[in-house]
Amino acid sequence: DLRSEGIDLAIRYTPPALAPAGALRLFGETVAPVAHPSLGLDALDGAAAFAGLCLLDFDDPQHPWLQWRGWLASAGWADARPQAALHFNQYDQLIQAALAGQGVALGRLELIGPLLADGRLVRVATPAPAQPSGHAYWLVQADGAPREEVRQVAAWLLDEAGRSSEAGSAVA
Repeated sequence: DLRSEGIDLAIRYTPPALAPAGALRLFGETVAPVAHPSLGLDALDGAAAFAGLCLLDFDDPQHPWLQWRGWLASAGWADARPQAALHFNQYDQLIQAALAGQGVALGRLELIGPLLADGRLVRVATPAPAQPSGHAYWLVQADGAPREEVRQVAAWLLDEAGRSSEAGSAVA
């Protein structure tokens, strides 16, 4: 309850069905393999392509769409046998390991966009397209008629997310 906590705005990460009433969708989440350019990895085209790789895996049972086992199974490569796997319980640490060239990660493309845009990470091509996770980031306001400064921050967040404050996608 934002009002009882004295919070004007919050960003929630949730599937659309669980987004609070009135929440505005900021952006979704798409997942695909990413790596540091120094690995020289342009594409993964089958289970055998994983033989010499270290996979950077996110050990969070509440986020199975960010784990390699599910991703490999959905690509039809459940029999892939990577050389090694490093496990992380913090997603930012996983991305830092990818930036250090320690292996291949499943990247949340919308969150790591700047790292991809400036070439610090590259998206690794696969025959399967990037997968939407089913989750999105939502802007939640405590008050339907907020103070002017809260409206300004909300408008800035919507603008940064590539949305206008008049755009749809509010949860009814």
